[in-house]
Amino acid sequence: YSFVVTATGGGSNTGKGRMLLTSGVHSREMAPPELLGRFIEKLVYGYDEDADVTWILEHNEIHVILYVNPDGRFVAERYPKLLWRKNLNPNGGCRSDDSYGTDLNRNFDFMWSHADGSSSDPCDSDYHGRGPESEPESQALADYARRLFPSSQRKSDPEGMRNRPFGEGNTGMYVDVHASGGYVYYPWGHVDSTSPDDEALQALGRKTAYFNDYRLWAGGQKDFQYAASGDISDWMYGAMGVASMGFEIGEEWNPGCDDFEKRDVPMNLAALMYAAKIARRPFRDVKGPDVLDLLARTGGGQIKVTATASDGEMVNQIRGFPDFV
Repeated sequence: YSFVVTATGGGSNTGKGRMLLTSGVHSREMAPPELLGRFIEKLVYGYDEDADVTWILEHNEIHVILYVNPDGRFVAERYPKLLWRKNLNPNGGCRSDDSYGTDLNRNFDFMWSHADGSSSDPCDSDYHGRGPESEPESQALADYARRLFPSSQRKSDPEGMRNRPFGEGNTGMYVDVHASGGYVYYPWGHVDSTSPDDEALQALGRKTAYFNDYRLWAGGQKDFQYAASGDISDWMYGAMGVASMGFEIGEEWNPGCDDFEKRDVPMNLAALMYAAKIARRPFRDVKGPDVLDLLARTGGGQIKVTATASDGEMVNQIRGFPDFV
């Protein structure tokens, strides 16, 4: 099931940007669905009360799938000691009762089973499945994205044309929320090299990190951790042509309430709000200057508006990273 949050009145209902958010891909990561649930609440209760929320919903559709892997989540909740990660497909060939299933984040049809980014052993935690989109959960998410994002912006041969940039005209934003470690990741994930749209995607990663203070996990970055082939983020960018990224929130899969409420929720909601604002033309708008302060005053029958804008402050706040120009 998906939640779709948008405004039906007060703004244009045509030509809206579209943002898709997912969580619960790896079922043992308890915090991500709760974070996206909080984001839904912020949007619903903030409309007509919060200027940023109202603008976002009048100009965008926000689509949220809280549990991409609902069967796995059931097992993770009922039998927490298993630390269940994959789905519950028993047909991969693994005979272990606590290791079967497919890693949905290695099962998508873009660079599937490439190099060292996944495993062909059905008992491994990153087993990529018998084929690309072999799993019903993967098929459901891929079909949803194909309906949501325009086919006109896709490449005819996504893998063969992966080194050609999409350019600034494409629309759509995708964010996949995982736990843990404190990272923002974006393509490429299947290999430690930059994508042809790295200028835009790196700016996106840096600007969201401005809010949550996370490190960048992406090809060409010093904090690239390991390759993940057939992952959802690379597929959304490489096959669907949308600006794509993910968060690894918090310091553990199931954080304490204080850490989650006081740290993880506020800074990541701010990052998601930023991403939602640029969903219509993310490859273009992320490169522009950002308004950091805005103040309106009235007096003498006039309205005076002052603002501070910068094209460098948000992208150059990551500790230990060189300035991005």
